Amino acid sequence: MSAVSAEQPLLDTREMLVVHSLFRRELRLAGGLVRQVRAGDPGRAAVVAAHLELVETVLHHHHGSEDELLWPLLLERVADELAPVVQLMETQHERVDALLGRIGELRPEWAQDPTAARGEELAGLYDGLYAGLAEHLDAEEARVLPLVARSITAQEWLALGEAGRNGIPRRHMALVFGMLMHDGDPEVVRLMLAPAPLPVRVLVPRLGRRAYRRHAQRVHGTPTP
Repeated sequence: MSAVSAEQPLLDTREMLVVHSLFRRELRLAGGLVRQVRAGDPGRAAVVAAHLELVETVLHHHHGSEDELLWPLLLERVADELAPVVQLMETQHERVDALLGRIGELRPEWAQDPTAARGEELAGLYDGLYAGLAEHLDAEEARVLPLVARSITAQEWLALGEAGRNGIPRRHMALVFGMLMHDGDPEVVRLMLAPAPLPVRVLVPRLGRRAYRRHAQRVHGTPTP
């Protein structure tokens, strides 16, 4: 594995904040979306369930790429500094994973038969997921990203981002990029696209913005949730 030299400038980790902004927004709104679905309206429940399943898929692959590509490097290079954080991260991941597992069982049942009881149970699970994930993201940003900035190479960081993108269904790529753009720092969004060919840098933001506005109008009732 590559080592980071003392002369290397700190890695710009702001891309992670843009990714986290997607999860914070969509999961903060998730419980309310479920509660707004009338009992006995499977059409509307299917729209909400498909949206939430996509968000959970992106989250799952985001965490998976971190587990596979980021944590081993940090444990190799800054084990002493990381040790106090590892237990916290593992505990938070376990809580999030447990909630995602239960949601993954209940969400399709609710989508097919959206009873009031199922809806309230599912909404409560999403409330708990948001609370647990927000706590985890806060801790990761405050305690892990500073270690990443001085311990991970630019090439390794690019590989992590590529792994996360590979987990996104191709048909949803523009939509997910639009989700990232919505609350993301525009400067960082431009940096994320910088390695791409010029046509991609021009078209993807336009397509992403349009795709998310349409999606948000259908799901949230507004193009700017």
